Amino acid sequence: MSDCDGAKGKLYELLRGELCAEDSAPIREHLAECPECQGEEDVCRQLMGVVKRACIEERDANCPPEQLRDAILSSLRGATSA
Repeated sequence: MSDCDGAKGKLYELLRGELCAEDSAPIREHLAECPECQGEEDVCRQLMGVVKRACIEERDANCPPEQLRDAILSSLRGATSA
């Protein structure tokens, strides 16, 4: 397996902070010297950012507006105290 294969194979783990310093050091060194793998890293970072934004937007889309939420909570509080 080449250094590129090894770096690309562990890239997502590296970017998510899942590798210990000992495992991540050789990958970081390789990335510092390999333009092809740097490009792959950029693509992975962009993809992770898109997925993260989509998850946040999906979560926010499923949340009721703050005023509606407050009205429902007030109504529930009033119903339980009666």
